[in-house]
Amino acid sequence: MNIRKRPLIIASVFLFALSLFIRYQILGFQNLDMVRLREWYDFLLHNGYKGLANGEFSNYPPLYLYLLFFATLLNKWIDPFTAIKLIPTAFDLISLVAVYKIARVKYDGDKPYLIASAFFLLPTVMYNSSGWGQIDGMYGAFLLICFYFLLTERPFWAMVAFGLGFSIKAQSIFILPFLGIMFLRKRIRWYDFLIVPVVYLILALPTVMLGRSWESILFLYVGQAQQFSELARYVPNLYILLVGQPLHPAFEIGMTIFAVCMFAWAWVNWKAKTPVTQKQLALTALASAALVPFLLPKMLDRYFYPADIFSFVTAIFIPELWFFALFFQISSGMVYTIFTLGTPPLLALAGALINTPLVFFIIRRQLRALKETEENHPTP
Repeated sequence: MNIRKRPLIIASVFLFALSLFIRYQILGFQNLDMVRLREWYDFLLHNGYKGLANGEFSNYPPLYLYLLFFATLLNKWIDPFTAIKLIPTAFDLISLVAVYKIARVKYDGDKPYLIASAFFLLPTVMYNSSGWGQIDGMYGAFLLICFYFLLTERPFWAMVAFGLGFSIKAQSIFILPFLGIMFLRKRIRWYDFLIVPVVYLILALPTVMLGRSWESILFLYVGQAQQFSELARYVPNLYILLVGQPLHPAFEIGMTIFAVCMFAWAWVNWKAKTPVTQKQLALTALASAALVPFLLPKMLDRYFYPADIFSFVTAIFIPELWFFALFFQISSGMVYTIFTLGTPPLLALAGALINTPLVFFIIRRQLRALKETEENHPTP
């Protein structure tokens, strides 16, 4: 094989190497979240696997804590902060493979390699894991795998992947409306959804056998939801305009608006009797990932991460919508710097001004795709 005759492979290797170089440069960044994760790391380092029985030292689910425990076993060779960041960074590599597989459905030849390498270089993907040390890339990897299995019509494995993502972070439910629509469109069977709690409980079982209570497992995400009482925290949605205002009744009004909008959107999609095309699948996943954190109150700065990655996936199938991914990188990238670098909180408002027309345009484009498919595949 003559590599010189395959320029896309050369470009892919360059982009991948560039990402590794940038990730190495930001690996030493510190922030308050890393201090908290270091405390969890130290707890497991001093208590060993028996520390997993404690449901109080961390508010993250067992699956992540297992990986954090394994990271402590390398403490003689890797410093704690690096070990903590290597966990989500490793999942970015899983995401890279998932994006490659997704792109392979659409393209032959070397183009999928270039697409996957470009994904690995996305600023928010790199910084979230290798710079911030957060774990959005971990559940994001399973959301991408879930999408791939739906793309290839394997709903059982899609829901296994979703269950794994949910077992890492509750924000996986941002694509639940998408999965619900796929159920209404008969791409997912009702009993496939039962896989999700089964996966969650199976993964929690080792900690329960060590002595952790089922109550701390089953109500873990409820406790997370009650952690803070602001309507928005550095998130690029319109609730940022209400920062400093009382939580109630704005929270109840926001939840009502969310429920009405999601019901209306699901209804329109359900009424469409056309086949689910690859473009529809990508646009619907993106619409769900963007609409949910945009409409819900009590969101955080990182909660548009699923929109960041699915806007990139959408560009694979609809290249002319590349600017979706660009604008999400800009809006998410700006708010990332508020907490980690101390930039002005006003950047969240700037991000909201980008996301507001962007989300509207995504929904409009997704619904237009339904109409286009209906025109091309009229109901007999």
